[in-house]
Amino acid sequence: MIVLGINAYHGDAAAAIIRDGELIAAVEEERFNRRKHCAGFPKESVRYCLERARVSPEDVEHIGISRDPSAHLHKKVLFAATRAARSVSGMERSRSESGGHRRGIFGAVTERLANAARVRDLKEELACSLNIPKGKLRAQFHNVEHHRAHLASSFYVSPFERAALLSIDGFGDFISTMWGVGEGNSIEIVGQVEYPHSTGILYTATTQFLGFPHYGDEGKVMGLAPYGEPRYIEEFRDLIRTEEGGRFRLNLDYFRHHAEGVEMSWDEGSPTIGRIFSDEYVKRFGPAREPGSALTDRERDIAASLQARLEEVCFHILNHLQEKSGLTDLGLSGGVAYNSVMNGKILLNTPFRRVFVQPAAGDSGTAVGVCYQIYNRVLHRPRGYVMQGAYTGPEFSCEEIRAELERSSLAFETYDDREVTRRAAQDIADGAVMGWFQGRMEFGPRALGNRSIIVDPRRAEMKDILNDRIKKREPFRPFAPSILEEYTGDYFEQTHPAPTMLMVYQIKPERRASIPAVTHVDGSGRLQTVSRETNPRYHQLISDFYELTGVPLVLNTSFNENEPIVCTPRHAIDCFMKTRMDVLYLGNCAVRRNRKP
Repeated sequence: MIVLGINAYHGDAAAAIIRDGELIAAVEEERFNRRKHCAGFPKESVRYCLERARVSPEDVEHIGISRDPSAHLHKKVLFAATRAARSVSGMERSRSESGGHRRGIFGAVTERLANAARVRDLKEELACSLNIPKGKLRAQFHNVEHHRAHLASSFYVSPFERAALLSIDGFGDFISTMWGVGEGNSIEIVGQVEYPHSTGILYTATTQFLGFPHYGDEGKVMGLAPYGEPRYIEEFRDLIRTEEGGRFRLNLDYFRHHAEGVEMSWDEGSPTIGRIFSDEYVKRFGPAREPGSALTDRERDIAASLQARLEEVCFHILNHLQEKSGLTDLGLSGGVAYNSVMNGKILLNTPFRRVFVQPAAGDSGTAVGVCYQIYNRVLHRPRGYVMQGAYTGPEFSCEEIRAELERSSLAFETYDDREVTRRAAQDIADGAVMGWFQGRMEFGPRALGNRSIIVDPRRAEMKDILNDRIKKREPFRPFAPSILEEYTGDYFEQTHPAPTMLMVYQIKPERRASIPAVTHVDGSGRLQTVSRETNPRYHQLISDFYELTGVPLVLNTSFNENEPIVCTPRHAIDCFMKTRMDVLYLGNCAVRRNRKP
């Protein structure tokens, strides 16, 4: 049984494929076309999935997409009618003022209708992308509601037989937040929050206000928050208010999306979103920060207040969910689940005891959710696969790597399997900035030791070196530690596994001075716990570094320079050549800076 899942016409387009319940491949389109958060149709991702599974398009029996234009249709129609009536009323009051307003509304509606039409005609788009006649696609096609795909992605591949589930993001199919209970092959929905109320919208609007306008910039604000004080917490409690039953509501005076519409672009390139915050927001907090201008205490304190309020609202939902379900296992998904600071506090602020966060918690992960919603729920096939890591992308043979190095006229050395990690560990300990390209590429936003840049966490200067030589990013953003799983409790105040770098824990005070490059300003670290079973080569590398230094962790950041994470040996070589990395390990081959061929 072959099932193909797709996320398309939205940020982080992606595809995934399963065979008899086992995840064969999952990958984002941005890794192929090099456009960050690509929002078009993931044709290269689909091609890769079919190649990895060694099947032709006509072999696929079920194909699904994580959008359902018919979901909650009556609520969409009611909302649209209400907004249109308000628009007409506004036009009658001021014809000159409302012309642009009306164009904004109907332009947004037109764009959404066109988007929905493409979702409905998935078969046509897929056949065109694969350059085959539509009649060759014999699969049954499915539209899976956006948040049900999220929930499926965090339950059916989790280790839990029963679990409470939460999907929380911006919007999808008119819903921003959905929670339920998973058991066996079924998921029961027990609550949801509808458009226009959304924690994701709150976070994105504030991110824009703070001068970070690009899609996906929310993580910058999360990194900025520890530098401030939550002195605006009461203002944010007014911006988003909690209600009974785990629900919440935005104070819509501060936002534009519900009344005026927001310009959005979901074409083949990176997504763009127009301004979400309203003039009332500016009246409340003052002028928005210009991108690139100096940060002040106001911006730092707004970021701190936003983060604190997000945590309050999410724990409000989770405590309600736990009380109603009585369960202590939690599956978490949706774009807001990338807020690793919040995730790391769940066990401290709720009765949950185990958490599985989908490694690709954002919209790319819905491609996986689609596969399992179809396989486990629709087809009633038994569960059995557990997603223990996120290594589901392309890999390259030694021959392919050597051929690419030779085409590049680069001198390289080759080591055996045991020697390569020893030499690499010595390079790290000697202070080198090292590119590490191994095995299958990761799925989701985090480099997890296969497409990583790795340096010595003991050297405080490494943060500045990485930003100066390679990353070119804001100095307030932290770098992450990858730690041998068995030593987590020696360095961190919590020990729950975090294999996909989606938890932030406090580093023990007595350890902070010894690993300054991965210790954030508040004493925290966004850790990755590395097990020998999940990634044996990365575990061996860190073990060899531990043997040399007595420190069982390294600094791990994604292998890229203001671009998507590298996918191929060619991407890795290009990134190495245009930055000032010291050494590049491609499989068992090592290239050193300034070595002559």
